Amino acid sequence: VKMVKKIKKDSDKFLLIIVIGTIFLMSIGYSALNRSLGITGDLTYRPQGDMRITNITQGTVTGATIQYADFSRKEIKLGYISTGAASVTYTVEITNYSNVEMGILKIDDLPSDAKITGYTLGTKLKDKNGKSDAGMVMTFDITFTSTKAETRTFLLKFDFENCYKVTYEGFTSTTGFKTEVLEKAKFTQNFGGKFPGGLPAGALYVTMKGSAYNDYTYTNGTITITSVTGPIDIKVLTASYLSYNNTVTGLNCSNVQCAIDEINKILDSGWDK
Repeated sequence: VKMVKKIKKDSDKFLLIIVIGTIFLMSIGYSALNRSLGITGDLTYRPQGDMRITNITQGTVTGATIQYADFSRKEIKLGYISTGAASVTYTVEITNYSNVEMGILKIDDLPSDAKITGYTLGTKLKDKNGKSDAGMVMTFDITFTSTKAETRTFLLKFDFENCYKVTYEGFTSTTGFKTEVLEKAKFTQNFGGKFPGGLPAGALYVTMKGSAYNDYTYTNGTITITSVTGPIDIKVLTASYLSYNNTVTGLNCSNVQCAIDEINKILDSGWDK
């Protein structure tokens, strides 16, 4: 009997300790949950390439009733009902939270009858002051039209891509040349005969992302790169970039292309037979 009483007494003590410990831990937890925490100084987090849709507002509406308008980081969902000829305009707000310049390459499922004003697809996004990196906020309008009574719904997917620089060297003038291009975009540029005198069009040295790039076409004075993956530099290839020794052949040319032409003539003459 004494042994049973002792076990019961020890059990009661153990249970009392557990209860007191639980109450103590709950008090600490409650205190922590109700405590205001703060960070001193400035804290900024900007994921690279974080360009996103931050708002969409209803603009001018004629002959239609708006059903809904919602957005996420890269998508917009819209819907309206028209009673006949109608026009519906939405204003889209874009914000850049990164230090990377970007643009909208395309908007998937944008109907062909939609009209964008205030921005041109495929170009760099920038505000009215020309700012394009972190903190840039800009807006543009998308207008949809109907010619009859109908219900229209849209799910527009925005393709944000990095914006890269395009530089040129050795041309007599680069006025009007493209200086920027979006990643994955097709790049074309006509040089319009702006080569140094005596140098044939087509004598080019192209780099992309700092490395030599040869997967381009050049026809009738126009260079074409199917899909851009980085910054582009286009040089006019002159004798200063490529030299030759004429002590053996005796060739006397003022540029590389001339030398190539002369060598081809020698090969065509069958000198090695």
